[in-house]
Amino acid sequence: MTSADVSEPLVEVREATRTHGSVQVLAPTSLTLHAGQAAAVVGANGSGKSTLLGLVAGADEPTSGSVRTLGLTAARARLRRREDVTLLMGGLPTYRDLTVAEHLRLVSSAWAGRHTLADVAETLAEAELDRVRDQFPSELSSGERQLFALATTLYRPARLVLLDEPEQRLDARWRTVARRLVGRALDAGRTVLVATHDSGLRDDVAARGQVVELAEPGQR
Repeated sequence: MTSADVSEPLVEVREATRTHGSVQVLAPTSLTLHAGQAAAVVGANGSGKSTLLGLVAGADEPTSGSVRTLGLTAARARLRRREDVTLLMGGLPTYRDLTVAEHLRLVSSAWAGRHTLADVAETLAEAELDRVRDQFPSELSSGERQLFALATTLYRPARLVLLDEPEQRLDARWRTVARRLVGRALDAGRTVLVATHDSGLRDDVAARGQVVELAEPGQR
């Protein structure tokens, strides 16, 4: 890796907007994240938090401005650097006939040679999901499914972690677990961009990075 690679931002958003028809769903937004840095995206419902993460993930393109991920336009990075990005947005696709533990083993096998994270048992214990390790995802409660989705997303050995409201459907105790999982990702030197309504998660990320506050709908 060259010195240029080291200094190049992993995420670079420059005055990016997104408009659907006549409705602007993301006001001009700028953000820069280098390796190991973190940012919490906050704002009211409809302010564009999920839209911003989708732009960074390369799932959509800005109406104006630019979004670069891993040194490429986000759309190209999605095709050419997918192994370096892990994304939790809108739930986790699962296999009906694989248990919770088997899903994690599948991730580990898929990234053999790159996977240096904790083993399956340790990961499930960290997420407080060890008691449901042999259940199918469809058998989990909504909170268990959300923690399972977060733990599985973080189990991929990606450099850039994108999380869209990982606290959804979690009670106070499990939100603490979710914050701990995100903290471990930061401890490992991963770059984390998370959209959240959870004040605890926002404060945790702010203490180690930055907060990006999006304009409320109607104030653009």
